[in-house]
Amino acid sequence: YTILAVLIASVLSQYHHHDMALIIDGTFKYVDTNPLDGLLEKEELSRAFENLDANADGQLTFVEYTKYTNSESQLQHDLFNHFDTNKDGALQRSEYVDTIFSQMDHNGDSQVTRTDYDHFFTHVIQQLMHHHGHNGR
Repeated sequence: YTILAVLIASVLSQYHHHDMALIIDGTFKYVDTNPLDGLLEKEELSRAFENLDANADGQLTFVEYTKYTNSESQLQHDLFNHFDTNKDGALQRSEYVDTIFSQMDHNGDSQVTRTDYDHFFTHVIQQLMHHHGHNGR
């Protein structure tokens, strides 16, 4: 039974690692409107917010938030709720653009490398999985 449990846990963690990588890759490609430079600037994240805000009310609902990933997975719900710091059920520009960008921009140069982006979201997702007891899910 122990071997089976380890194998199942291994398969589940690989599967969800794949999901995590797809989400991270898809979101970076969506927000990086100048892919030739390999950097994400705050203006690009701000434009992404505006593009996702279908009704132009200055906030993102969960449906708007997941529009570019085509995924409404539990992981997407957890990420949305994590970034919704005031817990009003919507992401304000300050939550989506200002807070997230400042957390990714470790050196304060107003640019986020792909590596910074990947590390930030990987860390957040791993925290969420641990906090919610998903253990790889």
